Amino acid sequence: MAWGGSVSDPGQVSETDAVNRVEAKESLKMSQTNVLKLLAGAAATLSAVSGAYADAESWSSKDEVRAIVAEMLADAETRSSLLQGGGMAGHDGKSFFLGSGDGNYRLNVGGQIQFRYYLNFRDDENSVDRDGDGDVDAADDALAEDDFESGFQTRRTKLVFDGNVINPNIFYKVQSNFSSSTGGDGLEEAYVGYRWDNGFWMKWGQFKTMYLREENVSSRYQLAADRSLTNETFNQDYSQGIELGYKAEDWQFVFAFTDGFGSRNTQFGTVVGGPVSGSPGTFPAGSAFGPVDVGGTSTYGEADYALTGRFEYKFMGDWNQLKDFTSPGGSDWALLLGIAGHWEGSPEDTAALGDTESNYGAWTVDLSLEGDGWNFFVAGIGSHTDTDDVDDGAGGTADAEFDDYGLVAQAGIMIPETDWEFFIRYDVTWIDDEERGVDEDDDEFSTLTFGTNWYWSGHAAKFTLDCQWFIDENNALANPDAQIGYLGDDDEGEIAIRAQFQLLF
Repeated sequence: MAWGGSVSDPGQVSETDAVNRVEAKESLKMSQTNVLKLLAGAAATLSAVSGAYADAESWSSKDEVRAIVAEMLADAETRSSLLQGGGMAGHDGKSFFLGSGDGNYRLNVGGQIQFRYYLNFRDDENSVDRDGDGDVDAADDALAEDDFESGFQTRRTKLVFDGNVINPNIFYKVQSNFSSSTGGDGLEEAYVGYRWDNGFWMKWGQFKTMYLREENVSSRYQLAADRSLTNETFNQDYSQGIELGYKAEDWQFVFAFTDGFGSRNTQFGTVVGGPVSGSPGTFPAGSAFGPVDVGGTSTYGEADYALTGRFEYKFMGDWNQLKDFTSPGGSDWALLLGIAGHWEGSPEDTAALGDTESNYGAWTVDLSLEGDGWNFFVAGIGSHTDTDDVDDGAGGTADAEFDDYGLVAQAGIMIPETDWEFFIRYDVTWIDDEERGVDEDDDEFSTLTFGTNWYWSGHAAKFTLDCQWFIDENNALANPDAQIGYLGDDDEGEIAIRAQFQLLF
């Protein structure tokens, strides 16, 4: 069940949302009318006091004061009448809003702040050839990682503007995220859409395609402090394109035609990259399929075409409670099955990659189950990368074709009659060691995460404390990701502890 504090989805308005908006509107009208009448009454009282002490040289006569008071009272009545059929503003329990009385125009304003403290422990022993000279010696010791790192970070600072214009069917959303390293504001989502009354909708712009469920569940609604490393390896990130969907009572289907995974904020004709997944490690080191430098900014660029589809069937529960991963005590059962697939390609993109031809395919199957104070989620992921005549980083070209896989499983349980929740998660990636030329012992990377949540006010004010145990050493697919606490270790057993407070407004 998704607790309060979120910015509403303009494409889907529940019956509860509608009731809340009507109650908020009526309460706001009454309070504003009362304030205006109170001000008028205060002015009348002030005029009486002023009249008792005024002299012949007073700036205004008693008649003028009475006229001013009468005008204010009339204005109060006029404003009260306007409020009955006009605009409204305030907070509806989910976000701040401005809107017209008829509901045709509405702007929701909200945001998210996640402030986090990290503790990271690694093995600093000189056990590997870090400088690549073939020997393990003092020079490698100088390159060894610190065995302990700690510090604060504002993980996410987001502003969200969404709503509808002209009529409730035309919706929009603009979402930005301030960088945790530079403080600069970056665009994440910007789209416009139309929702038909028969269950269909369409949107166009920049958005997250419906692919990995863990990625599509908002960062504000995660079970742990952040998503899994496996998700960060395979996720779709933001894309630019068009999405068409249909939602029935128990199932929904979404199809998107985009520029490909990870193509956020790319300009047509500027950069043409290869197929991408959430991690640079998906592609051979030194090849053209890593990030491309454009004006000093690292980007993945665009595929020539990309098709993504996802189907979900809800066996039990309602859609609203499946917006997050947790399930408060007293919740009904909910069961959701999801299947998704993706394909993108860049055939012979001579503008950027010579004669390289590349294709990238991916699939996922996931299951979400929630009950009375407990939850469970599991997802399997696979990807296939096929490149011909790719730059091998040594002046030549080579073909590459490999398959990688991932698994995520997590569960949580609420302590009865409290706002505390315990959770545990296991995720793992398996890389194609044969095609990548990786040792069999290094083809797996797994992480165990466990911790607790305290829901001060649902997700709107939430404290999370968790511990991540990165069981294996670095490999070609599991790249260090400081955002989630993984700094990378050539030895096994890196540990990261995260303490986070989240506020939604």
